[in-house]
Amino acid sequence: MQVMQFKPRPDRRQDATGPANVKPPATASPGATIHPIGVQAIAHALRTAADTAGFAPSILDSQPWRWRLTGNTLALYLERGSMDDDVDVDGRLAIISCGAALHHARIALAAAGWRLTMNRRPDPADPDRLASLRLEERTLTEQAPAPLVDSVPLRRTDRTPVTGTPITAAQLKAITSAVRAEETSLHVLYPDEVLDLARAASGGAPAPSGSDDRTIGTAPASLVGSSATFAVLYGHTDEPEDWLRAGEALSAAWLTATAAGVSLLPLSAAVEVVATRQAIQVMIGCVGYPYLLLRLGRATTPPSSPRRAPMPQVIDRR
Repeated sequence: MQVMQFKPRPDRRQDATGPANVKPPATASPGATIHPIGVQAIAHALRTAADTAGFAPSILDSQPWRWRLTGNTLALYLERGSMDDDVDVDGRLAIISCGAALHHARIALAAAGWRLTMNRRPDPADPDRLASLRLEERTLTEQAPAPLVDSVPLRRTDRTPVTGTPITAAQLKAITSAVRAEETSLHVLYPDEVLDLARAASGGAPAPSGSDDRTIGTAPASLVGSSATFAVLYGHTDEPEDWLRAGEALSAAWLTATAAGVSLLPLSAAVEVVATRQAIQVMIGCVGYPYLLLRLGRATTPPSSPRRAPMPQVIDRR
């Protein structure tokens, strides 16, 4: 099982807030004390952010990214040597993985009180440079609780069958809101759409009921007869920047789900096969491009301890 895989988006190249994809630093809250930035503090913060990204999910656990630390900027690069060309021909799953790492780094910095400017695809001449995070300053006010950061070491990939009652409307709303905050959309499949997807995956043959969810990638008929909720992560365009945002949305959704006691399993097989990808596009009204299918269910054993140490990160210094 692989973990991870039409209306144009409005042109964001120029608007009242400035160039596209550049987030200006947030304004400090009233009464906040601004901490002078030192070289040592910056380097430590950026290294910590990169280390946090070591917990991020990635296609086949490949972690196809590397970081470059220059002054007060941490840049994210696609590491093509870690890609599997047989599994991920166009690199979309690798870039989705990079987006998840970017989101992990972002929330780690925000939770520590750092204000930053984020720039996606800052160098068109270097397509492997996907994004950069530039630190501005740090506030010393007491930080608000950071449930997403707390969930980073607790997040797990749960491939066991989903049992029990479905997730609640409140849990689904929280996950959907997390996805939308990353400028990506989530379409929850109705039961009949789940059946249509299963039929498309099986070449039109009736889908048997009662199958478990473990084989969903190789036998999508297992979509049927489950208490799981299935949803499509999608966007309005299908470019590398969109895949990066999809990865950020996946990370936000997964960490939100973990905090809410929901298991989330991303499934790429359903969008890698032409028949099922086209079926999904019809389901979402032909207004977007599907990036991943997500399986949601109640976590049988909510995680209470870190699952593993983060993988060491490759950080270049300039």
